[in-house]
Amino acid sequence: MPYCSLCNITVDRKRWTGHVRSNTHKNNSTVPICDNVELIKSAFKGRIASYKVVASNEEVRNSPSLFLNNIKNQIKSLINHSLQTHTCIKVNFEFFCTFLLIKNEPGEETMKSFCTKNFTLHFNYDFNALYTNVECQLLKKVEDFEERDSGWTFLSTSHLEVNINKYQPLSGSRFINLPKSIQSKKACLNIKNKDEYCFLWCVTAALYPTTKHPERVTSYPHFRDVLNVKGISFPVTLSDVAIFERNNPNLNINIYGLNDKKSVIGPLYKSEVKSERSKHINLLLLENDTSSHYCLIKDLPRLVRSQITKHHGKIYLCESCLLFFPSSDQLDNHLCGGVVTVLPDKGSVIQFKNYERKQNVPFTIYADFETMLEPIQHSHSEQNKSNTTILQRHVPVAFAYNIVSTVDDSYNRFVTHRGKNCVAKFINLLHKDVVDIYKILSQNKPMVLTKKDETEFEKASRCHICEDLLWGDKVRDHCHITGRYRGAAHRHCNLQYKQPKFIPIFFHNLSGYDCHLFIKELGETPGKINILPKTKEKYISFSKFIPVSEDAYVQLRFLDSYHFLGTSLDKLAKTMEQDDFISLRSHFPDDTKFHLLTRKGVYPYDYMTDWECYEETLLPRKNNFFNSMTNESISDSDYEHAKTIWTEFNIQNLGDYTDLYLKTDVLLLTDIFESFRKTCKKNYKLDPAFYVTAPSLSFDAMLLETGVQLELISDLAIIRMIQDGIRGGVCMCSHRYAKANHKYMTDYNKSQPDSFIVYLDCNNLYGYSMCQSLPFSNFRFLDEHEVSLLDIQSIDDDAEWGFILEVDLLYPESLHRQHNDLPFCPEKFIPPGGKTVKLIPNLYNKYKYVIHYVHLKKCMEHGLILRKIHRVITFRQSPYLKRYIELNTKLRQKAKSAFEQDFFKLLNNSVFGKTLENTEKRVNVQLVNQWEDFNNTTKKSSQAARLIANPYFHSSSVFSENLVAIQLKPNQLVLDKPIYIGFAVLELSKSHMYNFHYNIVKPFYKEKIKLCYTDTDSLIYTVNTNDFYLDLKKRFLSYFDSSNYDPNNMYNIPQQNKKNPGLFKDEMGGKIITDFVGLRSKLYCIKSQDKVTKKAKGVKACVVRDLKISGYEDVLLYKKNIRKRNVLFKSIKHQIFTQSVNKVALSANDDKRFVSFNNIETKAWGPL
Repeated sequence: MPYCSLCNITVDRKRWTGHVRSNTHKNNSTVPICDNVELIKSAFKGRIASYKVVASNEEVRNSPSLFLNNIKNQIKSLINHSLQTHTCIKVNFEFFCTFLLIKNEPGEETMKSFCTKNFTLHFNYDFNALYTNVECQLLKKVEDFEERDSGWTFLSTSHLEVNINKYQPLSGSRFINLPKSIQSKKACLNIKNKDEYCFLWCVTAALYPTTKHPERVTSYPHFRDVLNVKGISFPVTLSDVAIFERNNPNLNINIYGLNDKKSVIGPLYKSEVKSERSKHINLLLLENDTSSHYCLIKDLPRLVRSQITKHHGKIYLCESCLLFFPSSDQLDNHLCGGVVTVLPDKGSVIQFKNYERKQNVPFTIYADFETMLEPIQHSHSEQNKSNTTILQRHVPVAFAYNIVSTVDDSYNRFVTHRGKNCVAKFINLLHKDVVDIYKILSQNKPMVLTKKDETEFEKASRCHICEDLLWGDKVRDHCHITGRYRGAAHRHCNLQYKQPKFIPIFFHNLSGYDCHLFIKELGETPGKINILPKTKEKYISFSKFIPVSEDAYVQLRFLDSYHFLGTSLDKLAKTMEQDDFISLRSHFPDDTKFHLLTRKGVYPYDYMTDWECYEETLLPRKNNFFNSMTNESISDSDYEHAKTIWTEFNIQNLGDYTDLYLKTDVLLLTDIFESFRKTCKKNYKLDPAFYVTAPSLSFDAMLLETGVQLELISDLAIIRMIQDGIRGGVCMCSHRYAKANHKYMTDYNKSQPDSFIVYLDCNNLYGYSMCQSLPFSNFRFLDEHEVSLLDIQSIDDDAEWGFILEVDLLYPESLHRQHNDLPFCPEKFIPPGGKTVKLIPNLYNKYKYVIHYVHLKKCMEHGLILRKIHRVITFRQSPYLKRYIELNTKLRQKAKSAFEQDFFKLLNNSVFGKTLENTEKRVNVQLVNQWEDFNNTTKKSSQAARLIANPYFHSSSVFSENLVAIQLKPNQLVLDKPIYIGFAVLELSKSHMYNFHYNIVKPFYKEKIKLCYTDTDSLIYTVNTNDFYLDLKKRFLSYFDSSNYDPNNMYNIPQQNKKNPGLFKDEMGGKIITDFVGLRSKLYCIKSQDKVTKKAKGVKACVVRDLKISGYEDVLLYKKNIRKRNVLFKSIKHQIFTQSVNKVALSANDDKRFVSFNNIETKAWGPL
């Protein structure tokens, strides 16, 4: 019998022809590839595929339009073959072109790509119309890029990528019962048809309504008598609706759906028919595991009311985003974003509720992988070209993980393996251990209550969980794994204090590195995988649901410890006390060996290029420990340490050395994070193992510590106004060069004027602002009469009621010279000659500028004129965050290491960052490992076919034959963050910095002080004075934290005010700055008498380390660029490579201000 390799079955000879024509064979067939078309990647037997199309004629590569015209026939053939195979497809196009930057010689080349939207195609599509649309989109994007990004010129085309996804459209057919929650609203008519024409019956019912048995098809005329159904396939899919509307021009139809929570989403299909004479019909598409079904929506506002408001009056509904308004005028003025917008119910609050996170997660796993770096042969490119060269491929060679239990140390377990199958081994062994842990977690031991426990219970007056007073519902709480009594609790708290149903597994730099080593293999194993994505390929965290029985699973939550600790293991290990290395000591009880391992080891990463290296019996020479990533070798002391390790641990080969290095890393990570958990439990009463990142931990810690209730805003106009006022920190270079000359310098020139360069930084600026009065409740707009009575300048900063205003401000010309260094009221706009939006302090008048009243008072105090108030939001405010900020400030003052100091500051800033979280920028990415769930073993939403058929489908990314990432556009926008806190903190922070500049230093020095640079919380000045340090001691000491000065400093400045938020400090600690060179934001150099501080955003630290101040000066004076090679890791489809990228490191191009002809002095943008 013939064997079909595509379908993996044998077929009877007589049935072979029928099999080849069958849908099964078609689904398994890959689209034939014609000339100049290359299959790049595919998944699920060709159902998802990407093709690379190149031109047949090299001459057309110099013109985008000629290139696209040249490949037109190949595209047509490719699409037609795809439609023959799949019947319906979703396809988009990505155009790759090379551009040249010719501002400076030699030119810089770079590859850019431009994408079209997805097109849904059927057998009767119009190719010429499609291709004309594609050409128009792509050519416009190429043109826009050249216009937007000044200096870039089109050089040549490379290729067109065609991404094809088999499309199985959602369709409505036989009757499905309405969910009870929808049925109870009596807003839908569900016709009980027994055929596949439910769509047509619904339309007919809308045209011919009846009150007698409206659910029966017999109550209506037959649809073929009243509707034109020419060209429609049945059951009707979403893509058929446009054809139906063309056949029936008097109708326009919107179709909505339900999400997993049975809330209405959509429109899944939105009519483009705009005729006022047409009949508008809304339909609801229901789905179950096997079919879909249309219902007629009789009353859309009634259907969605309960999910969007508790308001009982008449509402005017936007049918695109399902927002409601109290009047038709407001609806008419509404600018719709086309996505269902969900607002909190009026009176909703955020408060601490996660009391179960006060217990310890019973099991935690710490893990790491080691890789070897396979060299990739490549041609060397010229040093002055901006191209990317792949140097190495990262191949996993070994793993280790350490299971830690807070329940019983006997459950602790260390597992490691090295070999070519290490990824599969990791998944298999982890699965087995997780099943064992699940058995332990599933225990439900009876409570073991001692007499002491009983006495404590009788005396207890407060719940040990929520810490509120106990009343009549007092119960005994105990651990279900051990049976140990934990304390007296409220019955409700006891029921909520549930044991976690997940097992966290921490990698250090999971998101950036380790996850790429094993996620493809993990994703292809049984059990769904949920991700918290940044992009289709970079994840904050992800969870694997591992089956442990036929009807049970355990969630393995993969987390990144770097998202909590924020620095390298090497630095973290140096902050630890010897007694904190508990796991390390348990594995290495010998003192000598233990002490050797309490620091990060050294490893010859670049030397390990093949499997034979692991068999070498000698430690490599010191030069073989050179690290291309950091562009440096190890020190002599590090190499001696490696030699000692080799000898002391009786290392036999580099494989043994790798095993020990890996084991040490995992144990160090274990002890560092376990110590961190203890610190958080002690200070915040919460276990970090419950959280995904430090910001989520810190926000909960703040809610618990303060007990505040933060009201969620339910008025979209208020939310949008506050969003309009959110502007980040100010960063700019006002004066680009300064050289100091004063008596404290060894090369002091008495014949020249005295001048100092000072670098000042505000302690914990955001922490300081969070200690001020902040909004928390009772948000509303003032009416016109209330606005007319408002006197902003008479309102105290800490008044009970605060205000956010939308105003017009006049910036008088008389202030322009005085305010040139640092203008008030920065704005986001494209600067003259620029191409992108930037936050720029400027001297223009302001129109509808959203500002906090405290900041507005500061502006008016310094001469800006309030011309008009458009709108005012009022709210209650208080300093409710102060308690939490001061707790972290005290902990920071007691900190024994730089890491701890930075960590407690990070927790403060994390709260601020969490309040500015933009839910509109979230992405929805799902990893799928099957095309369809033929055995109905998983939820339908996890299938690739279903996700591609989803109207919100955005794009797909193939990782392997059986693993694909599918991105969906958002189907709803939930505005449930207290963004008013972030807004207020940003405004108060700016006000504090402006106050220091204009009310403290400027009045004293007047024209003798010049601002060189500022970045959010820092100020670099050049000051013409006889002795700045004497001025500081006599005039400014109360505003300063001088704790970083040497106790015996030559200025006799006392140490005081250590880490006090809001105070300023000399960033150099009294060390003399001799030179400053500033090129633009985040790009400057400071030279002091003992070191050079260099900043270059986007350039690796090891590259910045090798830059010279002379390079900054050359770029400043001669307007040239300096390019450097950066070696970095890059993941491509979850395969990690080492890449060398030649990029601009230093550039003098700065459009945030007008730069004068001498390239040093600048002016703020403003009226001519």
